[in-house]
Amino acid sequence: MARIEPLSINQVDDEIRHLCEEAELQTGTSVSARTHAKNPVVMKALAALRATLAKEGSVDPVIRELMRLKVASLNGCRY
Repeated sequence: MARIEPLSINQVDDEIRHLCEEAELQTGTSVSARTHAKNPVVMKALAALRATLAKEGSVDPVIRELMRLKVASLNGCRY
């Protein structure tokens, strides 16, 4: 059970709702994004960080995806 209850998609600020919708499309869930959306400044900063890492990261995309799958598996997450 989450200690911080995520917002519903309708409660997310219009300016950042698309970030939650993209998370839902990419991973099948937007719980984490909707939790971060409680603070729009944090949500925007995290989105900028992730975009920068995706563009400028030095890890091969295939290896990066394998790492995501392994971490998800270790945490018992659906990915």
